[in-house]
Amino acid sequence: MRVRPLTLVLFLVLVLVTGYAVWWHRMATRLLTLLEHDTDLARSAGATITYQPPTLGGFPLGIAITATQVKVDKPDGLSWSADTVRASAPIWRLHDVVLTLPKGGHATLPREGARPALDATAAIAGGRVALDPATGAPRSVRVDLAHATLTAAAVPAPEGTPEGAAPPASLLPAGSYPIETFSLTVERPATPPADHTGTGLALHLDVAGMTVPPVRSLGPTLQRLILTARVQGPLPAAPTAEAVGPWSKDGGTVEVDSLKLDWGDLHMSANATLALDGALQPQGSGSAELTGLDSLVDALKDGGTLHANQAALVRAGLALLSKPSANGGAPSLKLPISMQDHKLQVGPLVVGHYPDIVWR
Repeated sequence: MRVRPLTLVLFLVLVLVTGYAVWWHRMATRLLTLLEHDTDLARSAGATITYQPPTLGGFPLGIAITATQVKVDKPDGLSWSADTVRASAPIWRLHDVVLTLPKGGHATLPREGARPALDATAAIAGGRVALDPATGAPRSVRVDLAHATLTAAAVPAPEGTPEGAAPPASLLPAGSYPIETFSLTVERPATPPADHTGTGLALHLDVAGMTVPPVRSLGPTLQRLILTARVQGPLPAAPTAEAVGPWSKDGGTVEVDSLKLDWGDLHMSANATLALDGALQPQGSGSAELTGLDSLVDALKDGGTLHANQAALVRAGLALLSKPSANGGAPSLKLPISMQDHKLQVGPLVVGHYPDIVWR
C-alpha cells in the first residue's frame, strides 16, 4: 500500500513533537535538580526551607518552575517568605534563571548588638540567578525590589537604665522607611582566589528614593545611592572572629571602587579601601569629591557636631578650597575620607560614628 505524502509528513511531525516533548521534560527535570541541589546546600548549612510541591510549565520555548508557600529560616535568625516564587529560563540557556515573585515577599531579622530588629516587605520582587552549568552552584545572584518598606524596631534599653536616659545607640533609628527601588547583585568567581590579590566576592548596590531619618538641611529622602565593591581574598567561611581573623591577617580587604550619593543638595562620589584592625573593627581610607558642602555643614551644625561659629569658619574654608564646576554647576571639592576609632571623617569633619561589630 502506498503511503500518502501528507500522512508521512504528519507522522514525522508527530515524531519530532514527541521527541522534543521528551527532551523538554528531561531539561526541565535537570533545571529542577539544579535548584533542588542549591536548596540542599542551604539546608546543609543549617537553613530550614519549606514549600509546596513545585509545578512545571513554560513549554515549548522555556521552562518554568513554580512553588508556593515558600519560607526560609536561617540559623542567624533571618526569616524570608513569599506566597509564590517562579523560576524560569529559556530552553537554550538553562543556567540563566529569572526569579519572579508576583505577590512580593517579606523578611525579618532579629536585633543583634547596635542593629535593631528589622522587618522588610516588597510589593514587587524578582531577580536573576546565574548557575554553574556543571555544579549548579550560583555564580551570581541579583535581587530587585520595588515599593519596599524597611521598618526598624526600637532598641530596648538595658535593665537598670535610669528613666529619661538617652536611648541606646542604634545603627538605624526606630521607624518606617519606604524605598522606591532596590537592586543588589552579588557575584562569585568560578575559581576562588588563592590570596588577597584576587576577588572573592563582588557586589553592586543601587537604591533610589529611600526615606531616611530626616536632616533639616538635606531632607528626608535619599535620592540615589550606588555602591560598587569587591571583597579581596578567599571569603571567610562564616561571620565569626575565628573565620574573619585569618582573612584579615592574610591581607583581606574590601575595595570600595565607587560610592555615589545624592541626598538633597549634597552630591558625593568616593572610593576607599577598608580593612579590619587588630580588634577586628573597621578602618580605612580613601577620597571623595563633593558638591553642596554648605548643606553638609548645616547638617553637622543641626546635629550638634559643629557650633555655629565653627560652622561659619568651616564654610568659609571650604568655599576657598572649592573649585568651580566646568559646566557652570555648583563648586566641588576633593577631600580625604577615613574610618578609624569608630569615627567617619571627610577631610577635617567628623560626619558620623559607627558602633563595634560584634562577631559571632
